Amino acid sequence: MSARNTFAATRRSHAILKKLRRGEGVTISQVSDEFGIQYPQARADLKLLEELYELNTYRDGRIKVWELPGAGDPTAHVGIAAALELGGVALDIFKHTPYGEAIDELTAEWRNRVRSAARERLRRLSSALVLRRTWAPMDREHTLEVLEEFLDAIQLRRGVFITYERSDGDVGDYLVIPRRLIWYQDRLWLQAVHDDEEKLFDVAGVQQYKACPQAKLVEQLAERIVKQGELVEHEQVGPDLEAQEGQPEFDVYDEAAQMARERLEQWFEYGSREEEDAYFADSFGIFATNFEPQQVVLLVRDSWANYLRRYRVHHSQQIEETDRGLQVILQLGLCPEFKSFVMGMSPSVEVLEPASLREELSERGSVWCS
Repeated sequence: MSARNTFAATRRSHAILKKLRRGEGVTISQVSDEFGIQYPQARADLKLLEELYELNTYRDGRIKVWELPGAGDPTAHVGIAAALELGGVALDIFKHTPYGEAIDELTAEWRNRVRSAARERLRRLSSALVLRRTWAPMDREHTLEVLEEFLDAIQLRRGVFITYERSDGDVGDYLVIPRRLIWYQDRLWLQAVHDDEEKLFDVAGVQQYKACPQAKLVEQLAERIVKQGELVEHEQVGPDLEAQEGQPEFDVYDEAAQMARERLEQWFEYGSREEEDAYFADSFGIFATNFEPQQVVLLVRDSWANYLRRYRVHHSQQIEETDRGLQVILQLGLCPEFKSFVMGMSPSVEVLEPASLREELSERGSVWCS
């Protein structure tokens, strides 16, 4: 094929793709008429696009029609409507930024993927699926800058120095390796590695931040490895001691740096979604890994019993109907959020196990009631 013909075929392909992305179905005769080419060439164009973009086909009478996947699938329409509404959370955060512009473009593209005849159906579904969002940062500009720094760190595999205010008011400095941003109950949390452990930070609590290049990250981690005596090999030859005669010279910091790089490589890599979610296996809400899991048995009555019959508040939840009320069994960490959840069910709840939780909540209840 000549260069001129190749260019013409590429131009046709782009034009056909635009139609497909607007949710239009395309036929051989349409391509032939619009571009003034013979039927076999029009058919070849569509077959190539079908192979490259995994296009769907269907019959309108005897005429074959090509369309983008999902354009005519009612199930996909529900999925697209739900995804667009949930995507509104991201748009709320990144509005008036380049991220927001990209989200708008993706939103428009996916709306256009729906077949023209089904657009009204998608509009009704989108109106029916409403996610109420109340998140509004006090200092929006600062929050966006912090988010951009974390996203860059995740992409470029580097760390971030942060000054962070905890919920109890304490302020401290941390060197973190960002891993994931988690949306939970109208708050944005950073899951990051700090001091070899995965921890959670409320993004709104970050007061100051500064990028930490990967080389600096290796240096900092290597120094900590040496200080903590993690290199057993150095019991005989330390950084301030000369190697014995006949033995090769041994640089403790080189070894520590190599260990640091290997450790960072593990932190920068993600496992499967199941492996990542295992971090929250014994948590309640956003609290994770800080609390040993225990069996909790509650006796619940009234409207709260109905609530727990309808909704699972933790993946371990089991329920059993008894003469005294609904017995609820859970296996989780006794974090502050779970304790507050149980207190919120008073006076319709009784803690049967563990005794320590029953005594603690009883004391807190008597203080509140005094």
